[in-house]
Amino acid sequence: MAAPSAGRQRRAPALVGWLLALSLGLIVALAGPLLLFDPWFVSFEQGRNEVPARLGTTQVEVDAVTAGILRDLFTNGTFEEGLGAGPLLTDEERSHMRDVGGLVRVLGGLLAAALLAAAVAAIALRREPRRIGRLMVVAGAVIGGVAIVLAALFAVAFDRAFLAFHELFFPQGNFLFGPDSNLIRLFPEGFWFEASLAAGVAIIGSALILSLVGWRLSRS
Repeated sequence: MAAPSAGRQRRAPALVGWLLALSLGLIVALAGPLLLFDPWFVSFEQGRNEVPARLGTTQVEVDAVTAGILRDLFTNGTFEEGLGAGPLLTDEERSHMRDVGGLVRVLGGLLAAALLAAAVAAIALRREPRRIGRLMVVAGAVIGGVAIVLAALFAVAFDRAFLAFHELFFPQGNFLFGPDSNLIRLFPEGFWFEASLAAGVAIIGSALILSLVGWRLSRS
């Protein structure tokens, strides 16, 4: 009986391939939206949506408060930043931000785990570049397709989609605030609409790049 070929002997298990595809999909889905928490991007969007005027202060002071809030999201902080005496946000608003911070840290942990898993799987598949390429195309196509659908929903029905997002991830329901809320003034609806579209563009663009690189690799 003929011995198995060297190529077949080196073929990694199917589970490794699925691990690579899943981890690449998570990286594409999470990296773009998490990068939107960058203080420069947030400051730009707040300026576009006239946040300083809403709060009766300057962009410099808004940037300082926002930077502290963004830091608290990742460090489980207290969200007690203020423009004067006392915190800017109420107890209810800070409670919601603590919930948001919990979600952000979970997503950050998932991203770190996905990066590690992708590296391990890629090493295991290093002798199968065409297979890696096909898996990249699959991951990019799936995530890109889902992102296009979600982006369309947010673009045409933002209020409903944004509410559904909050009801899904914050079932405790502490996310409804009136127009006089400083949290709404700091991050108004226009801010979230544009940030959501930017996140969608980031995901779709990353998925397209992943698919193109994978296509080239699969044909190498």
